[in-house]
Amino acid sequence: MSTSRTPKTKQVGVGKFSPSIFALATLAGLSACGGGSSNNTQPTQPGQPPPSAQCAIGAPITTAPSVFAAGASAGSPIPSTYMDMHVGSANLITSGDVTVPYGSLRLWDTSTGWAQINTGPGTYDWTNLDGFVAAAPAGVDLLYNLARTPTWASSQPTDSTCSYDTSEQGGPGQCDPPSDLNADGSGTNQDWINWVTAVATRNATQYNNKIKYFEIWNEWNIALFWNPQFATTAQLVRMEQDARCVVEGPPSGASCNPNSTFPSGTAINPAAKIVSPSPVGAQTIPNAVQMNLQNYFGTSVNGVAGATFADAIGFHGYVGTQSSSDPCPNPEEVTTVVGDMASIMPGSPGAGKPWFDTEDGWSKAPDEGFTDPDRQAAFLGRYLLLQASMGVAREYWYRWDATNDYSGALWSPTGGVTEAGTADGELYNWITGNSFLAPGCTPNAGTSVWSCALSNSSGWKGLAVWDASQDCDNGTCTYSTFTVPAGGYTQYLDLAGNTTSVGGPTVQIGAKPILLENGTLP
Repeated sequence: MSTSRTPKTKQVGVGKFSPSIFALATLAGLSACGGGSSNNTQPTQPGQPPPSAQCAIGAPITTAPSVFAAGASAGSPIPSTYMDMHVGSANLITSGDVTVPYGSLRLWDTSTGWAQINTGPGTYDWTNLDGFVAAAPAGVDLLYNLARTPTWASSQPTDSTCSYDTSEQGGPGQCDPPSDLNADGSGTNQDWINWVTAVATRNATQYNNKIKYFEIWNEWNIALFWNPQFATTAQLVRMEQDARCVVEGPPSGASCNPNSTFPSGTAINPAAKIVSPSPVGAQTIPNAVQMNLQNYFGTSVNGVAGATFADAIGFHGYVGTQSSSDPCPNPEEVTTVVGDMASIMPGSPGAGKPWFDTEDGWSKAPDEGFTDPDRQAAFLGRYLLLQASMGVAREYWYRWDATNDYSGALWSPTGGVTEAGTADGELYNWITGNSFLAPGCTPNAGTSVWSCALSNSSGWKGLAVWDASQDCDNGTCTYSTFTVPAGGYTQYLDLAGNTTSVGGPTVQIGAKPILLENGTLP
């Protein structure tokens, strides 16, 4: 059975950050997102409204992004692999309950962790992973996270502070490094090498390379997943190096770590790629992702810096509560996360590599009072449009079947597809195969009205537009008047898939994006 977690405030592991940065992170506290708590309660965070209260919408962001990911460019069609998904059970996929299209599936909170599969030295239970590989639809690839050290291999086998510390979920010590890996990244690291070898071999020989990407670790700057009392950034850098050597072999001109031994050889699954370990934290400290990536890029083992051996740069793009006075998650804040990342990429090991937002969404909805279905649909539409327009190569929504709308639920077994779930499927149709005419969605002349222009090779043109100062609450939405620009726009689509004719020089726009079109979307 899949598990879901409750975000908790924990001390942040920041490796070699300066003392001032470490103090800032510890003081503010970052909340883990997605999955992994050792209990199933849903407490209200300090300073947050109780789950029954609706959050307040903060002031809209009216500043256009100025820096973008390397992949942001005009005229490049958005691939089907941009909009991706987390699903907690393979049965939901095979039963047809996942009704929206997606290009890739990230395996996290799927009972497929290292600790759950590799139950002892040389002992593996592939049942759950086999099930997801078999269930994944044709054309959908998998991103597999390699994290969660088994108790038998952990350097701290009694550490009960980690996520997933129950026997069903793999036991204690999963947020700690392997016992044969030293703090400076030296040591044999043989347990990790053997683990990556086993899963990469299975992918090559039995899964027909369905796993296209191997992600090194999940939210390593959160103590629930990488305990800073015992774990270091250097250890993750070494784990990335060894995983790359096992899967693809070292990058051109580089060598594997001299302390590593590869009994099955290297490059045993060269069809797969490596994603660097993903930090999180913008929901509490706006530039937390940037700070932790700088830390990772600046940490070297055997003279090789973090992300040098990665093919893609992983991060978690959650945005949410910044303070008790502004509790609603603001989708436009993702432009700050992406912009901060872009500012540190030149000259770093991440330069020119694609960015994967391997876990995103609105995170802890009941704690924030963010449960209005219209608000959730509006957030999803804007949040995903913005990331695509800024060059993020992939985003993995967490998650289709999250419980109690807690972590981005788009479906429930009792209510079916949510309004945001419908919006997800509609947005996939808006952008997949179409191109942005310019990098970045932008606010019009410094106002709260945001727009992004799209086109395709058939002559179709679209303009996604919304007013970030508007809101929806309890079934009532507010709107402003928008003057339709030149371009031959004759109709518009909403996030429910409805088509409305443009009957005059203006249309009404609100918090939920609409897509003005010059004809029917191909």
